[in-house]
Amino acid sequence: MNALDFVHAAQEIKIQITDSINAGENPAKILLEVAKWLSDITGEQSFYNETYQQLLAIQGLALEDKFLLETELAEVKTRLKKIQAAYQDESFTEEEHKRMHYAIERHKQEIERLCRINKSSN
Repeated sequence: MNALDFVHAAQEIKIQITDSINAGENPAKILLEVAKWLSDITGEQSFYNETYQQLLAIQGLALEDKFLLETELAEVKTRLKKIQAAYQDESFTEEEHKRMHYAIERHKQEIERLCRINKSSN
C-alpha cells in the first residue's frame, strides 16, 4: 500500500468510525472494526485476534457486554455445527472421532456458559 492509498484508507475508516458513533453502535464493535482494519493493513491478523480476546474477556465476560457475548455465542455455535457435520463423516479415524466428540461436548458447555452470562446481563 503506497502513501496515497494509506491516506485514502485512513479517511474511509475515519468516516466509518464517525458514522458508527452517530448510529449509536456498540463501542466494542467499533473497536473491533478498527482492529480489523489495522490488521488488514499491517498483515498482522494476530492483532485483531488478540484485541477480540481481550475485549471478550474484559468487556464481554467480566462486564457482560451484550454485543460481545452474542458475537462469541454465534461464533461458538457456528464452530459447533461445523464440527458436528465433520463428525458425521465416516472417513475420519476412530481417534479423530473421539477428538471431535470431545470438541462437540466442550462447545456445548461453552454455549451454555455464554447463555448463562448473557442471561444474567439482562
